Amino acid sequence: MHALPQPLYDDLKSALTESGRRDLVSRLEAHRPRKALTSGQAAKLLGVSSANTVKNWLEAGQFPGAFKTAGGHWRFPLDEVEAVKARMDALREKNSRGDLSPPEAKDDEYPAPPLL
Repeated sequence: MHALPQPLYDDLKSALTESGRRDLVSRLEAHRPRKALTSGQAAKLLGVSSANTVKNWLEAGQFPGAFKTAGGHWRFPLDEVEAVKARMDALREKNSRGDLSPPEAKDDEYPAPPLL
């Protein structure tokens, strides 16, 4: 898929909106490439010293939208990196308060404890 230059994308979106084709605007927006970061850029944004840490988190499932370029380099969607950063910041803040309660989540997000 080839990305449209931003001015052309904006013109196309505007023309579709003016012609009443909200359905096509929605499809266009759904297929718009997301901004992606290198592992080094993601590491810097997350405040970790090594790109390998980000790759380890990738293997643990933290970045489901990550992809490899044709050259074999990983790219990390900016919105996913920002979401991980927000979770890290919330956990740091919670820890600084000494709050030991489990994170708020649906019960099915945590496995049942093993039976003894």
